[in-house]
Amino acid sequence: MKSFEVIDEFPELDTTDTSSFGFIEDSSSSGSGFIDTVFGVMPVLTGIFVVLFLAVVAFIIYSQVRNYRKIKSAGMDPLTLEADLATRLAQSDLLAPKKSLEAKLNELADLRTRGVISGEEYEQARRDALKE
Repeated sequence: MKSFEVIDEFPELDTTDTSSFGFIEDSSSSGSGFIDTVFGVMPVLTGIFVVLFLAVVAFIIYSQVRNYRKIKSAGMDPLTLEADLATRLAQSDLLAPKKSLEAKLNELADLRTRGVISGEEYEQARRDALKE
């Protein structure tokens, strides 16, 4: 087994004398004034951020509860509102394709032959359909 011998070639460094280190400034200042200011203001900025964040969260909760109550009081289910409205809109006349003139006249003739509308009603509805 080999043993190692410690060689003491380097003199002890004086830790209070920083002049031998070129990259360390010897000044009585504790640091940058800007950085000290930023870190001094950090708790205040953090507090403002937390207060604003909580205010936004409270507003979101308030508006969601208000919308829920409004929808519920209108007699609709808030959880399926979008699907209900989309279904109603898809089944409405607003989005239904327009019937051709021929289809309208055939429907009127069918209604007259089945006795659902009278001859006068048929003539009036036929005139209205032809005007469009």
